Amino acid sequence: MKLSPDLLDTWLALGDRAAISQTLRASAAQITLPQARKIAARIQALDATMPRLKIGILRSYSSEPLDPWLGLEAALEGFFPEIYHAPYGFFHQEAQAGSRLLSFEPDLTLLLLRREDLHPGLAEPLVALPDRERQSLQDEALRRLVELIGRLRDLTTNQIVVTLLPPLHGPGLGLIDRQAERSERAWWDGFEQRLVGQLREAMSGVLFLDLGAALEQIGRNAYFDQKYWYSARFPFSAEASRDLARRLISIAAVLQRPKAKVIVLDADNTLWGGIVGEDGPQGIALGHDWPGNCYLAFQRRLLDYRSRGFVLALCSKNNAADVDVILREHPQQLLREFCFVARRVNWAPKPQNLRELASELNLGLESFVFVDDSVHECAAVRHELPQVEVVQVPGNPLAVPTCLDSVARLEILALTQEDLNKTALYAQERERRELKQRVDGDGGSLDDYLRSLDMHMRISLDDRSQVARLTQLVNKTNQFNLTTRRYDEDQMRAFMTADHSVVAHFALADSFGDSGVVGLAIFRLGTTLAELDSFLMSCRVIGRRAESAFLEALLRWLADTGIRQVVGEFLPTPKNALAETFLPDHGFVPGADGRLYLDLVDRPPLPANRFPIQVELT
Repeated sequence: MKLSPDLLDTWLALGDRAAISQTLRASAAQITLPQARKIAARIQALDATMPRLKIGILRSYSSEPLDPWLGLEAALEGFFPEIYHAPYGFFHQEAQAGSRLLSFEPDLTLLLLRREDLHPGLAEPLVALPDRERQSLQDEALRRLVELIGRLRDLTTNQIVVTLLPPLHGPGLGLIDRQAERSERAWWDGFEQRLVGQLREAMSGVLFLDLGAALEQIGRNAYFDQKYWYSARFPFSAEASRDLARRLISIAAVLQRPKAKVIVLDADNTLWGGIVGEDGPQGIALGHDWPGNCYLAFQRRLLDYRSRGFVLALCSKNNAADVDVILREHPQQLLREFCFVARRVNWAPKPQNLRELASELNLGLESFVFVDDSVHECAAVRHELPQVEVVQVPGNPLAVPTCLDSVARLEILALTQEDLNKTALYAQERERRELKQRVDGDGGSLDDYLRSLDMHMRISLDDRSQVARLTQLVNKTNQFNLTTRRYDEDQMRAFMTADHSVVAHFALADSFGDSGVVGLAIFRLGTTLAELDSFLMSCRVIGRRAESAFLEALLRWLADTGIRQVVGEFLPTPKNALAETFLPDHGFVPGADGRLYLDLVDRPPLPANRFPIQVELT
């Protein structure tokens, strides 16, 4: 169904980028190229201060027709795009110092490659080649591509996105290809698996974007525009162009916008169809039949998001007892009580409840995605809490399972063990709060509470197995962060392997469970002077004196290695006031250059019992 001009004008009259974006994304209507330009222009006129997003494109086929679709998706996400298209086939010329691409300084570099660009031998059918030649061809094509990506990676720190254009006409062996010994699809599946394996192991900030998956979702005949390809060397239909643009802008949004962490969900007409307080537990729509199967599918999708590292919270205007019956007893309810890290089920205004949830979870409201079916609740949250991303659940049950698919910040570019354990970690923190309330109620002190946790800290130095997690920490930790310097995985590895630096991290466990890797310090080492480049800790463990125990252990280690003085600094940001006095509180004094110094010579170590934490440094 095409979007009517009158309806488009109505939406554009909303006068707010977020509202326009949400309305358009919730619609299944097809947008034409002129409409895409009109929408982008309207949003840009509404907000002339949108940050610029610079995209550099290296290509072996036409890419300029992507521009209006990139403009549309960028505007919907709050960016103003600037796009550089390199000349056809100038991959190696642009992967050199001083090239026009590097002078452009893109935030994101996109490689649009055809399969036959990787090696001349790929211009011929694979099926006719002997097995040894097929393997040799794959090895050489992979080597050439990885070498090209590696040169780009060495010259720039921006995100690199690699694509391979699927064949326009399907495999040469037709229907039998999937089970044939010389399957073309199996050969390319093997190639792509080897490629992503090498990228994952050796290069940070490089993503292989699987166009084949998009093609399967849309369908080959709808994905390609044969006439456009043969007349203008541009392969994509309008639908495929917008899909590719959306995926690229989603990557940029994940990198450049505040990280989403919590999906806050309404209950009625969101997790199930109907109103439990009126329809009763047996009257709601939730199960294997229409329309309850749509809400069941949505709950399965929410479990997928939980597996990506997002946590779920509940915010519903309801009687708590009615909701509890569904969460605990309904046979088709997938999301049980333990799936939610926090809940507000009451009749208070939802903006108020969201503020309370943010306080309870110790998170900023910019990390929240609020999901509700009510136009009035969505409008109230948008008005009072503009930093919260709002998604209105469609009225059509068929659209409910995929209503979050277009939320860019719910994509991820990396996955760590801590991400997989997020819900359990928040549950542990809730138990710690309950213990503290009991200790306080019995007249106990903070020291009594901390000792009752039975905490154990494991400090490791230059542990390359934790590069992904440490890079994640250094790029997302804001509150307890002395300098807020950001580094990618390659830079983190370089700190670990250099003789003149050390990367220390700690994991913290207690009687309630293991919080995982939650603290990081990077020192630049001289002969007798150590410079504290970065020192940070996850907000999850603030208030347990772990930061002090970590610093003290590292100061002792530095002194044992011959370091006589440590210098650090506090670089203020809008979010890190919590860490402002940390170094002075631990004996650091201002120097003539404005930085903070601590002499380790003859410095008596602090009593071990000052921190109720058992520390092990390996």
